[in-house]
Amino acid sequence: MEALRRLHRLVFAHKIGTDLAWTFGSFAILAVSGVLINLVIAFTRDASALGVFNIAYATYLIVSQIASLGIHYSVLRHAAYYQEKPEENGRMFCTAMVLSLLLGLVVSAALFVLSPLSLHLFGSADVAESLHYAALGLVLFPLNKVLVSYINSLRHMKAFAVLQSIRYIAVVTVVTIVCLSDMNFNLATLSFLAAESLTTICCMGYLAAVGLLRHLHFCTRWMKRHLAFGSKGVMAGIFLDLNTRLDVLVLGMMLSPREVGIYSFAAMLIDGVQHILAIIRVNFNPILVKALRDSDHSIAIRLLKLSKRFIMGGTALLSVTLVAGFLIVVHYIIAGKGLEEGLPSLILLVTGFTLISAFTPFDNLLMISGHPGYQTAQAASITLVNIALCLLLVPIYGIEGAAFATVAGYIGGMCFLLYYSPRLTGWNLIGNRFSA
Repeated sequence: MEALRRLHRLVFAHKIGTDLAWTFGSFAILAVSGVLINLVIAFTRDASALGVFNIAYATYLIVSQIASLGIHYSVLRHAAYYQEKPEENGRMFCTAMVLSLLLGLVVSAALFVLSPLSLHLFGSADVAESLHYAALGLVLFPLNKVLVSYINSLRHMKAFAVLQSIRYIAVVTVVTIVCLSDMNFNLATLSFLAAESLTTICCMGYLAAVGLLRHLHFCTRWMKRHLAFGSKGVMAGIFLDLNTRLDVLVLGMMLSPREVGIYSFAAMLIDGVQHILAIIRVNFNPILVKALRDSDHSIAIRLLKLSKRFIMGGTALLSVTLVAGFLIVVHYIIAGKGLEEGLPSLILLVTGFTLISAFTPFDNLLMISGHPGYQTAQAASITLVNIALCLLLVPIYGIEGAAFATVAGYIGGMCFLLYYSPRLTGWNLIGNRFSA
């Protein structure tokens, strides 16, 4: 009991400990939601339906980054930077909201009209129809990225965690309703529209309640700053989501929906590992912005020290647990669907992400330190390695080739960060020291 009391005091003694606890709670809901979506689809439908949904979801995520145009990255940096200047922050925030809503409308309409073309890309009428419905969610997606980034940057992490959880719950609820009914399964991608609509309502309600919708004025000066910053960082976001879903898209173009479904069922578990590390990153980002702005290097060093001390071991333990859970599910809960064929891919993925896990919470460092172009280059390095190896290995090794390509890409991207961080920020991440 004494050990538990000490752990409680350690976690909640500082704001970052409380923030991490809340965001880990949000991750728990995300993890359960992601698993439930895949389990429900696999149990009520088949591996092909699972493949269709994941191809549509992957495409949705990548197109949504185009719609966002990196505006949320500008908000993430500048909201923290101008936190003590509410009028300037209000102009910055209002301009970002207007821009993001306009972008969402334009890109949503484009995907809605062009979705039939995906029939030629993926060879599946079901994927094309699913994308038709998914396009509707893009209207509000860029706006929600701005709203959530603003809340994150001001370190309202309890609200951030709750709002993120609402989105996940909405998606899994709609997908489950479709799966358990006689409706056309392709309607499941309407879950994106439901989730984004609910998120917008809740974000705006929260911001109004805490007085963060004051001093809102559209400003052409901020429009230019957002577009300049966002245009440099937008490709980083595109590459980021492309990297997390590139394997699924390549498999969709080269293999059958069934094989995509088998791979996706295994890869969903690595999403859990990535989201845990992302949760830590979103808590670290606003702290690092201020630490680098004020040259308070001791804070940055302490964060990396904690990461090296705890995160790799925790990720390894989680990975072993996930593999064990996967085996139980595919052999005893949804047996006979062929999903056990994804085990080698899962082992490759969890091994690779464990190796780089200590540095992963810092992989937005180049962006938040004011170098969005280099952040884009880092993300591009992951994509280029991933694409090259996918094209080389998938025809030979199938889904295992995609898993190896994904791991190799992320390791390459981490090497990029480790090389450029001391040159651009003065922070040697390997030695955890700043240059004089």
